[in-house]
Amino acid sequence: MIDQNAGLIKKALAGDLVAWESLLTAVYPPALRQARALLRDKNLAEDAVQNALLKMHTHLHSLVEIAAFSTWWRRIVTNEVYMILRLKQRDTPGLNEGIFQHIGLAEDELVVLRCELARALQLLPFDQQQVVIDVDLVGVSLLEVAGRNQIPIGTVKSRLFRARERLKHELEEFREERKEQKTMDITLDNTSARNLTSLFYNYLDGTMNGAERAKFELDLVGHPEWEKELRRHKDFLTLLHTLTGKMTLTSAEIMEKIQTVTAKITDYEQVVDDTRFEQGSPQTLTTHTWFQTPDLYRIESHHPVMGEVVVVFRGVEVLTYMKDAKQAVKTKVSEELKEQMGLDFTDSLKLMAADKDSRPLGTEYVSGRPALHLQFNQKVNGKGDMVTHLWMDKDTWMPLVTELYNTDHELAQRKVVRELRLNQGLPDELFNILLPPDIEVQDKTMDKDIVQSLEEITLQEVQKRLGEQPYLSEEGKADGVYQAKYQWLKMTSGEGGLLTQYFVPGNPLPKLTVTQAKFAHANLPPQIPLIPVNFDFAGSKVEGSYLEISRKPIMGIIVWNHTDYYYTVSGDFDQKGLLLAISKLSLTRSH
Repeated sequence: MIDQNAGLIKKALAGDLVAWESLLTAVYPPALRQARALLRDKNLAEDAVQNALLKMHTHLHSLVEIAAFSTWWRRIVTNEVYMILRLKQRDTPGLNEGIFQHIGLAEDELVVLRCELARALQLLPFDQQQVVIDVDLVGVSLLEVAGRNQIPIGTVKSRLFRARERLKHELEEFREERKEQKTMDITLDNTSARNLTSLFYNYLDGTMNGAERAKFELDLVGHPEWEKELRRHKDFLTLLHTLTGKMTLTSAEIMEKIQTVTAKITDYEQVVDDTRFEQGSPQTLTTHTWFQTPDLYRIESHHPVMGEVVVVFRGVEVLTYMKDAKQAVKTKVSEELKEQMGLDFTDSLKLMAADKDSRPLGTEYVSGRPALHLQFNQKVNGKGDMVTHLWMDKDTWMPLVTELYNTDHELAQRKVVRELRLNQGLPDELFNILLPPDIEVQDKTMDKDIVQSLEEITLQEVQKRLGEQPYLSEEGKADGVYQAKYQWLKMTSGEGGLLTQYFVPGNPLPKLTVTQAKFAHANLPPQIPLIPVNFDFAGSKVEGSYLEISRKPIMGIIVWNHTDYYYTVSGDFDQKGLLLAISKLSLTRSH
């Protein structure tokens, strides 16, 4: 892929300052958006971008392929951001006093020494600096760094070794603790000592294979004088990673921590503002939620169309009361579907963390509460990263703020917990809805079918389960506007239906959703007036119903049936936009 700025890059490489200024003008806006999405602070973002642009100018000659320019400068911006995130924070997550005592570091030295590390990092050659930021600040594996830079892993190890030795020298001088090592004299000029030091780092970094590790541990037994030197290098890495806050967490580790802490929660009450920012003005829906162990939920909200809605979950039974529509419906859902709905915040975190890289960025205060700041990155082919920021209460690990950014680094959604109260001893009566005498409950719990979980499947599997070709959007093809995601809606009877979500690549929220099933599945409130619409579908004139929702990401919905199937189309479109989407549905064998 040829970079659209290829001509400017060539001229800038030749020393053309006008071309460099034009290149700077093109790069600055997206670089600033990227930095702001990661840092969430305008001034710090501007600092990061200024530092990054200076490095781009100084090291443009190191760019191997012009086509890689966009990836190259974005990595430089990201590294500058992590320099700020890790080396300017005032608290390092996950540490205990024993670590400080072990490395001989007073806790009040941490901020000062971290600033010195930031200065020392700037002294490193550019290629060494990039590697040490990747490995020792961000927590990327050496193998991934090699692949990312298209260099041998031996080169990565060499650069990392030299960078660490320089940093060790600078930090030891700063602390005035350089002492003569009597066991061995390791300097960069002593080849055998350098090789041994490199071996120590390989062992400590876990980059040896099984045979190499076994041999090293055997040699270690035969050379007891190595123990002290190995411990010295281990202590340095502990100090380095204490200063940088290097820590990566898998989704499983996050969930284990959350479940351990939240086992102490018997009930909670929270008020959440959920704001969507996709196109146009932001729209906010506020929900008030109560939870009581083991499995009781009450959720209240006010929808612009539905009005006031109260939902109570008692196990798998759900009672939904729409006050304005004067309708109450009791249904059943499966445990799996409840997990996918994310009612329990541990389930919502599990969904958020799945298939994403995650790392802590430090501790901040949210509404007076100390909160652990986590960042999740999800790669989008050809687009970069979608970024999610999450702030969790450090005592309970309950989410306080969640922000979702698209690959253009624009904020798509923000959830803010405005109020949070724990272990109040909520009364059981709260989870019983007192209905007016004129409201009759539509009890569907005796129905044979219970809505099951959504299962993600391939297009080939869709055709097998439907027994025929599905109706799909022409814009969801491989070269189309959207990226399609196919899910199967299961019922206990064995019946199922297709739910297809269409995403603009790089955006975390679906733009369009189409369903197709042999059973009615829309559940539109009967008390809310529907607008009849007539349109062409599959070569026939059909009559459907339109409901205006006016709430992103679903602004409206159209339902209709044709032959033996029921269909719905919904998304971030008005009636005209939905009808246009329907006109682009066709029987397509593959996308």
